[in-house]
Amino acid sequence: MKLVLIGQASPRQASHFRRRLGLELPVLADEERRTYRLAGLKRATVSQLVGPRSVLAGVKHGARSGVVQGRIVGDAAQLGGAMVIGPGDEVLFEQRPANAGDSIEPAELLAAVR
Repeated sequence: MKLVLIGQASPRQASHFRRRLGLELPVLADEERRTYRLAGLKRATVSQLVGPRSVLAGVKHGARSGVVQGRIVGDAAQLGGAMVIGPGDEVLFEQRPANAGDSIEPAELLAAVR
């Protein structure tokens, strides 16, 4: 099985992301967001972006990790999401956020990949 990341970015942004994180695996760019639509992911409403749950989650994440919101690149209303697709296009794992602060822990995603 081959692991590939697909991001909603330009090829330049995907390359920068790969270099910045020191990733050894391919990072593909989907500027037209076709994979995003195929996955059925949605754009956020105002309350999903700046509502109490989203803001509180962002504050907690920043306090725990030291990572805070930086400059927004791309569609600010695009909610994240994660999927692991196995052989035969089988969805092995998916996470669909309820708001902008609803994110997956990297360890949980890596466990799904394994």
